[in-house]
Amino acid sequence: MSTFKEPEAYLKSGSNELKILEYVINGLHLGINILKVNRILERPERLVRPGPGAHHSVMGMFEDHGRVIPLVNLGDILGLNETEKGRRVIITEFFNEITGFLVDSAEQVYTLSWSKVKGSEDIMGNFDNPYVLAIARPTDEQNILLVDYEKIVLELAPNLAEEEFKADRSDGEWTCKGKKILIAEDSTTVRDMLYMELDDLGMDVTAVRDGEEAIDMFDQRTDFDLVIADVEMPRRDGLAVLAHIRQHPERGKTPVIIYSSIGDLGMKERAKSLEANAHITKLEMDSLFDTVKEILCQES
Repeated sequence: MSTFKEPEAYLKSGSNELKILEYVINGLHLGINILKVNRILERPERLVRPGPGAHHSVMGMFEDHGRVIPLVNLGDILGLNETEKGRRVIITEFFNEITGFLVDSAEQVYTLSWSKVKGSEDIMGNFDNPYVLAIARPTDEQNILLVDYEKIVLELAPNLAEEEFKADRSDGEWTCKGKKILIAEDSTTVRDMLYMELDDLGMDVTAVRDGEEAIDMFDQRTDFDLVIADVEMPRRDGLAVLAHIRQHPERGKTPVIIYSSIGDLGMKERAKSLEANAHITKLEMDSLFDTVKEILCQES
């Protein structure tokens, strides 16, 4: 048993930097932010059959530290050939969901700048795997694929999104319709959900897919009333976007909400130190919309 979670050291290193754990499935090298990794386990010997309606990739359930965790064949989700080599399990925890992903091996941890992470479209055009978000290049010879784990978890437990998005957003009068909001989010699934919900509330929404685009858009336009930024994004992360906005000589007070699947206390403190107006964990939609309303509607 081992762990790669080092939130305090990670956050002290400054914004626009990440640590990724490299792992392998069928010879393909993939990576995950260590802040999403709870620990690494050996493949459990015994599994309990999953309940009816479970996702096809769920191999079974196992107990760990008093919690029942689904074991997910990540290679099956990604469309790779089935393998019997899977011997390691990466335990992840975000969206308040704990999931075990079966992989062949866990390799090593890299520390690199988000500038070394490129969106898959930037390198490979219309990449045919809908789960690949970006490609990290620790060296010129290495390519490590970064996967949209948020999309995967929402597919494994679709009730997470359904329950949150069934909430009634009409509670109280929104007097701030037409306010201009910039969303920076690399996950297509989450970006589309946010755009749809805020657009339905009458907001004027612009959505971009990484931090570099967010900074360019913010600099080009002078009329944004609010920025909502994910933390993990290619080229520039959400904390770098926040720092850029706060250093702007004229619009440094523009409200910024950091919206992240990483609910780690250290991440919240880092966002606070950079003067974010709020840090909200993804899918805490009531908190997000309450905060948007408080920021945009209080002076309307």
